[in-house]
Amino acid sequence: MTYQQAGRVAVLKRILGWVIFIPALLSTVISLLNFFYEQTKAEKGINAVMIDFVHVMVDMAKFNTPFLNVFWYNAPLPVLGQGITSANIMFIVIYWLIFVGLALQASGARMSRQVRHIREGVQDQLILEQTKGTDARTQQQLEERILIPRHSIFLQIFPLYILPLIIAIVAYFALKLLGLLG
Repeated sequence: MTYQQAGRVAVLKRILGWVIFIPALLSTVISLLNFFYEQTKAEKGINAVMIDFVHVMVDMAKFNTPFLNVFWYNAPLPVLGQGITSANIMFIVIYWLIFVGLALQASGARMSRQVRHIREGVQDQLILEQTKGTDARTQQQLEERILIPRHSIFLQIFPLYILPLIIAIVAYFALKLLGLLG
């Protein structure tokens, strides 16, 4: 792919990354808020005041964000202790989409930096070529020789594979500490 095409692909990857990341993040956060709300409904004792506070905050967030009703009413609610359910699978897929969006955006940003560097290099080389006089190559001749390799998002090991696991493990221990896991 030429560096002009790479520039367009980089912009598309960055936009697509944000388009995937933002709804996935919203859905995951709202799923977790609904999960906390449902898990703590029957809680009694000294924690009741704190839990009532959490319920008021979730209700207030739901009331003040009517533009997010699509997420509030359709985000999958994970169910613990029932094995693999469709809600759990959907939650995991949406959770993973957060990191796919981040990887796409990072890949697009990397390609964008490379294209910018190449564009500057072509301009520098063009200036040097003009000093040669009649033997100078044109900008089109220089650009034809440049081929950019394709960048796969699946090669981004940390944001796509390691970070989701780290966050899931931290969340597991946090839920265990809060007593929401059996």
